[in-house]
Amino acid sequence: MRVVATAGHVDHGKSSLVLALTGTDPDRFPEEKERGLTIDLGFAFCTLPSGQVVGLVDVPGHVRFVKNMLAGVGAVDVALLVVAANEGWMPQTEEHMQILDLLDVRHGIVALTKAALVDQDTLDIVQLEVAERVDWPVVVVDSVRGRGLDDVRATLDAVLRNAPAPRDVGRPRLWVDRVFAASGAGTVVTGTLTGGSLARDEEVTIEPGDRRARVRRIESHHEQLDRVSPGSRVALNLAGVDHTDVERGVAIVSPGQWAVVDTVDVALRALPGRALPKRGTVHAHAGSGEQLARLLLLGDDGRFGRLRLSTPLPLAPGDRLVLRSSGAQTTVAGAEVLDVAPARRVADAVERLVLSLGERVLAARPWCTRTEMARLAGDEHAADECSVSVGSWLVAPETLARVRARAAEMVEETSATLSTVAAACGTDVTRLRAALADDPALVIEHDLVRSTRHAGVLDDPEARKLLDALAASPLAPPAPADVGAPLSLVRALARAGAVADLDGIVFATSALDDARERIARLVVERETITIADVRDLLGTSRKYILPIVKRMDAEGVTRRRGDLRIPGPRARRS
Repeated sequence: MRVVATAGHVDHGKSSLVLALTGTDPDRFPEEKERGLTIDLGFAFCTLPSGQVVGLVDVPGHVRFVKNMLAGVGAVDVALLVVAANEGWMPQTEEHMQILDLLDVRHGIVALTKAALVDQDTLDIVQLEVAERVDWPVVVVDSVRGRGLDDVRATLDAVLRNAPAPRDVGRPRLWVDRVFAASGAGTVVTGTLTGGSLARDEEVTIEPGDRRARVRRIESHHEQLDRVSPGSRVALNLAGVDHTDVERGVAIVSPGQWAVVDTVDVALRALPGRALPKRGTVHAHAGSGEQLARLLLLGDDGRFGRLRLSTPLPLAPGDRLVLRSSGAQTTVAGAEVLDVAPARRVADAVERLVLSLGERVLAARPWCTRTEMARLAGDEHAADECSVSVGSWLVAPETLARVRARAAEMVEETSATLSTVAAACGTDVTRLRAALADDPALVIEHDLVRSTRHAGVLDDPEARKLLDALAASPLAPPAPADVGAPLSLVRALARAGAVADLDGIVFATSALDDARERIARLVVERETITIADVRDLLGTSRKYILPIVKRMDAEGVTRRRGDLRIPGPRARRS
């Protein structure tokens, strides 16, 4: 299925054309039928000559209902613009076309309706007027008499064949445009599915709010389906959520896939004659919803801005928003999301926004997993051309080079512990291990980093024997003498940073690093701890606990207060 939205000025015959094409009146409310005025979205289906099924979203044309119009076009990429031959291009024709352009809807057709009301000369003039404003095929139509309906179907068929197919990137998102309670079924939501497929019994999340639900049933084109593909007009029957807790403008997504954010950096495109203030409030239309947002222009040229939404949304780079003035209620600009994890400083933000998508994400998250890349960029492969794989992370080559250079500098004269080098490199031990794993200039042995140019004490078989023994029982280590290690070897290993002598008990440095991290977490969490708490945490005896706690006091991880320990200054940084 493909989805097409109507657009055009009020009373130009959008709903009449949809009725003529589909046999379904898209006006659902009694007041719409009584007044002959569409006030909200309507939906209908038809089959084109090729067999292509089209879901038509009929939108209101009155200026007072632009908000509802925007709810209907936020997820489509093909439009059916309707222009009445007896009136021609009108104000809402212009605004609707501006909105489609800001949303990057590049494909569509123009239906020149009410052709029976004008003579041929007038019809020719209106056709020329339309052709000057939009580069889409124009079809002359009379919905009442049936003139041109087959031409509309054939032309729409051709346009859809040439328009890019809906992308399936495994990241489904359905902006909800209608919610109701179906008798015997419960909550039903409708919308246009984009980005990926959904299956029956699949767990989904309603954002904002991270509310979980299950897809009980799927309907598209009046058919029950087990699975539905992107580009379809869909009704989802959701289990686990009440219809009163869902509203137009929320999104149905797969759990954990999206960054749900209230602040984004965007590329701005103001409409001709419309100026954006340096700071101000706008109505931001995203997907099928609308909300107030604060806009701050970034830089001096007006190209970029920062939007602070009043409600967080599941957004990704490439998403298009329409900005309307909060006072005059006119469309003023479009915004393309560039960054969903904006830099705090404005100067840094502008520098990042001119980068490619992958580089932009890596500037915000130098060590980025593919899952994080998909969430922040909308595509897990966005940084493939500007990153290298380091363990389970994607890292910019310059970031990796910087870490390796700093590590080499640290161990130029002697070895150093992994934790010491990691702190100096501004990273953690796990990432450092991955970064140095295939570095030909450095080697990691027993949680020590050394240069391959230096043999060092770690190459001594007796040293490796002692370190292996300490690693086998890290928090209840054997005495070096019991392993046959002379005092001179222990001193050499201590100078190399491999071991530490605490009141006559020799621990591997890596064991102390682990104990330090665990004790810091515990004392911050509980605020006060005892020796017994540390013993239970580390699972060893008081003999070994006392020198460890004494070292933590000396380092500032803990502070002694009577028989208790409280967080020291280093605990907050651990």
